[in-house]
Amino acid sequence: MVGSTPIAGSSESFGRRLRRYARPTPYKIAGLIFLLFMLPICARLPWSGDIGQHASTIWRLRENLGHPRSPMIDVPGDGSPYFSPYQVLGALVSLATGLVPLKVLHLLALSNMVVLVIGIGAFVRSLTTNRWAPVLALACYVFLWGVDVQVWSGYESLLSLSLGVSYPSAFAAGLMFLVWAWTLRLLGRVPEGSRVSASPAKRIPAHLAIGLLVFVIVLSHPFTGIPTCLGIVAIFAASLRTLKLRDWLLWVLSGAVLLVGMLAWPYWSAFDLKQSAALDAMHKGLYNHPLNWFGFALVLGIPALITRFRRDRLDPLVLLFALTAATVGYGYLSGHYSWGRVYPSLVLSLQFATALELSRIPGKQWFRQQFSLVATVTLVLGAWVQSGALFYIEPKEHWPKPVVDVVQAWNPWPGFQWTTKYLKYGDVVMTRGERPSVMLPAYGYYTVAAGYPDPAVSEKELQQRSWDSWKFFNTDTDNALRLELLKKYHAHWVLIRPQDGAVPEGPEFEVVARSPQGEYLIHVK
Repeated sequence: MVGSTPIAGSSESFGRRLRRYARPTPYKIAGLIFLLFMLPICARLPWSGDIGQHASTIWRLRENLGHPRSPMIDVPGDGSPYFSPYQVLGALVSLATGLVPLKVLHLLALSNMVVLVIGIGAFVRSLTTNRWAPVLALACYVFLWGVDVQVWSGYESLLSLSLGVSYPSAFAAGLMFLVWAWTLRLLGRVPEGSRVSASPAKRIPAHLAIGLLVFVIVLSHPFTGIPTCLGIVAIFAASLRTLKLRDWLLWVLSGAVLLVGMLAWPYWSAFDLKQSAALDAMHKGLYNHPLNWFGFALVLGIPALITRFRRDRLDPLVLLFALTAATVGYGYLSGHYSWGRVYPSLVLSLQFATALELSRIPGKQWFRQQFSLVATVTLVLGAWVQSGALFYIEPKEHWPKPVVDVVQAWNPWPGFQWTTKYLKYGDVVMTRGERPSVMLPAYGYYTVAAGYPDPAVSEKELQQRSWDSWKFFNTDTDNALRLELLKKYHAHWVLIRPQDGAVPEGPEFEVVARSPQGEYLIHVK
């Protein structure tokens, strides 16, 4: 096999190599267009979901890198899986630049997109030499999903990615593709390409790097770490016939780096995490109506995978599909619905198989082949379904109402920047409702009840806090009990929404501000 990418250590001059990398290709142009599209989204960071949790985690690390408090509530943060390498990177950037975590997330969002584009290109080029395949893969990756949009971290449809562009899942996805590309090259499965030099001086650093990257992925976003490992297993299984003892030893080295990193990570241990009933309950909906979420990918991907299976019984994408399907099936049968979060690698294998098969069709035959015609129509429909991402560049009010009414999109939440005039880092706020509970910690505050479950905090503690918050806002609760609950959690602030009922009255409660959304910020004397 003769490679399209020079082996490390080749005699190619630096200038010639630089000119080759600078030469425009279809994927470089497509990747640049995609990055330019995502740039204003990275600048705006539409807020609907986990941004508050990620920003609050960076806040805790920024304030105490060695022993941070829990991201959402004012308890010790020991053992919280939210303290990941990605969040540590964000905290270091925040400390170095002086930017608050919410501003840091804008920088991380842009870097995530760069890593993702590079990763997709590297992975697809490791599967084929066709110059249009990476372009088709990028299009399938963001458009080829279903008639309904599923917005979860790790589900990288265009609309979901637009809302999760600053999440560790986007960062981990880009690294995952790079790991798979390097794995294919190290195992000699690069089309028309030679394996990486057999010299230990070349291969050992590569295996160390793979172990380190998988460690970062697994701890930054475990739900992407699982597909990453499944992909490595799939590529490895496809290469078993050609492996030598030296290869086994080098992969043991990669595994050792991963293991040492996980054992040495100071914030939490992946080996001590237990299955969370709260997380399983949260993810049960992932198993409802999967055809609505992934139907387009199935229509095109299944025939593509069958074609690849007939061509190669050990095709890595076919094996990845089978391994992921077994993992998702286990989650459904066992009731541990959190395993449904690995759905994206099931869809990914369908998307990339579709792109690779489309790239084999000559351009002159594109409108004569049934598969490419169906793919064209399906991708157009998929782009329409995902077109709500345009609202994060140009707000809805600037679009015709008939368009707004039929396009799926999540309305960005208004922020709580107005509270920074009154509250300071570490203040505890009594509030309820999804939006304030998950957004307020992004400004450095704590809430009494956690907006998201934390596996490091006992379910008993989380339920008690939720119950106490309900009691505080209950109309039958008197001020004496309210003050007792506030004292219990060292809360000196209350944020009450219009739907929460009457504003507490009495000399202890002072209304200091009201938001445009009608929320009252109350200082407790």
